[in-house]
Amino acid sequence: VRRVLPAGTLTARRGLPANVVFAAALSMAFFTADLFIPLALTSVRGISATLAGIVLTAGIIGWTAGAYAPARLLKWGMTKGGIARLGAILVIAGLTVIGAVILTTVPVPVAAVGWIIAGLGAGLGFTINSIAVRDDAAGTVGRASSQMELGNQAGIAIGTGLAGALVATMGATAAGLSGVLVVAGAGVVLALLASTRFAETHPPLTPPER
Repeated sequence: VRRVLPAGTLTARRGLPANVVFAAALSMAFFTADLFIPLALTSVRGISATLAGIVLTAGIIGWTAGAYAPARLLKWGMTKGGIARLGAILVIAGLTVIGAVILTTVPVPVAAVGWIIAGLGAGLGFTINSIAVRDDAAGTVGRASSQMELGNQAGIAIGTGLAGALVATMGATAAGLSGVLVVAGAGVVLALLASTRFAETHPPLTPPER
């Protein structure tokens, strides 16, 4: 990890290391839940796979809208860290709605609303994080982008691995799928914390050597 990720990643040092942690944490949150939502809705609430797929599609719609928003929010004066925090908060809100649908008698169509909200947050979060990585890279955008993508994949692997182990142990039950939401929730809380470590100014570029 120390060789392939930016120095300070394990402590979420301000700037690029925090961006990598944010990428991993938000991926752990959103994609873990996204993977298990169809299983949760079909197994616990008894709906068809088609309807469960509609819920996932709602998330894509939200993500698309969220991906377009950061540029406008930056023009309105929001900081990159503030936009990232807003994205994480929206993912928390979406996960809360999904949890309510899975564990209570809240009507299933409400799950689509919840996943639109989560998708909106993910679109905001991942897009502004990409902008922050570009700004923090200081001339090494290719390397920094690769490090961020490694963070994304690590977060997905950790989240889905833990969630899959819980479901394998406890079954596709309300208890087992609640554990999935706990894993996703832990990821988004970490993303929220990492968002407070974003660098808010463009680092000065090092002049080329003569």
